[in-house]
Amino acid sequence: MARTKEFEPEKALEAAVNVFCRLGYEHTSLDTLMREMGVARQSLYDTFGDKRALYLKALRHYRDGNHATLRDLFVAKKSVREGFSKLLFDLSRETREERERGCFLLSANLELGSRDQEIATLLRRNQRTIEGIFVDALKRGQAHGEISPRQDPTALARLFIAAIQGMRALARLNHDRKALENIATAALASLE
Repeated sequence: MARTKEFEPEKALEAAVNVFCRLGYEHTSLDTLMREMGVARQSLYDTFGDKRALYLKALRHYRDGNHATLRDLFVAKKSVREGFSKLLFDLSRETREERERGCFLLSANLELGSRDQEIATLLRRNQRTIEGIFVDALKRGQAHGEISPRQDPTALARLFIAAIQGMRALARLNHDRKALENIATAALASLE
């Protein structure tokens, strides 16, 4: 008779995301994962596979949540500028814990992106998707007269990606809020 799972896989995966964000892939042990996920070794293997498979599932889970959040943001805001403003200024207001956690995708890029082809491919696809979300929002802004039709939506999208990644990297070093707000303000000026 099969045993029922004594944990919720979705919550366990979220816990794995938190561990990998905090410690990175290389410094995360199976013992730490099992303890923080509340999962026994065999259950971890049966549900998620080995550490690498779990890492990839956690990355995809985080990525999918991030994409949904970004899409929802630009649907919820009346203007594209409001959407980017909320995104950038929310980054500047993150708590110390949120700053230390940082962005799982950016951390994966810095830790493994240059030496792991599968992760590099996942990260490149992620970047193209985020760029696409931003381009679509910027084009809507142009169609509604918020942004000049002379602006290149792809170049602007890439500028915002670079600003967000830069803000995340600086925030992890505990730069002050004002410095992050200045970056947000400068990036938003590109929409004028």
